[in-house]
Amino acid sequence: MYPNLIISQLNYLHMIGILVELVLSYLILKYFAGDNFAVLGLKLTKYRLLLLVLGVLWPVVFYSVFEFSVAALVHNPYHLKANYTPTAFIDALLYVFRAVVFEELIFRGAILYVLIKKLGYQKAVLISSIAFGIYHWFSWNAFGNPGQMAIIFFTTASGGYLFALAFAKSRTMYLPAALHFGANFSTMILFSKDKAIGTQLFVKSFAVDPVVPTVLISMSVLIVHYIGFQVFSYLVIRKLPSCAG
Repeated sequence: MYPNLIISQLNYLHMIGILVELVLSYLILKYFAGDNFAVLGLKLTKYRLLLLVLGVLWPVVFYSVFEFSVAALVHNPYHLKANYTPTAFIDALLYVFRAVVFEELIFRGAILYVLIKKLGYQKAVLISSIAFGIYHWFSWNAFGNPGQMAIIFFTTASGGYLFALAFAKSRTMYLPAALHFGANFSTMILFSKDKAIGTQLFVKSFAVDPVVPTVLISMSVLIVHYIGFQVFSYLVIRKLPSCAG
């Protein structure tokens, strides 16, 4: 099946899912918390707009520096994909946007708000991150390979912890959604890391890296690859004042 057809089908499914999630979110907020959508911090203020812009830009900067640096290290530079069309870019952009909205409404929306209200933000954030990690076993069809499942859980749960903490500290869905979108946009569209939607903007020059770094450098690169973004982002987000905005 062609990537653009896959993207089109997934976009359609995401739209249906988002509509269902909005209805369920309304019911959860009303009957479990006695609140409405206002508690999700969706009213745009100058502070929230700033969080939204910086939240998108930061992962783009981080992953761009990381990917281009590693590409230079292994002598395997990125280049623009030949014949990459604006239509393909827009389709992929919409896919990432809708996928992020779909996941944010599940894991950083009404349910997380209710959990924070009932259990406190620390327990709520932990529960949300674990659920986010388990969810990716299903969405990435990772069952049957324990090693792969462990890596997927570790990387996505740590990302889920970061996004949930961003919601708990900022009291708006804009920050976690922006961080999530920026990270997915960078890895999936800028650097073509998602096989399901095929190659996008930048692709490697060679299938195999011409230069293999030393073990120490390779290990350092792997660590930064898997948790660098989460760690650096956490150090900033934890400084945000609670209930800001």
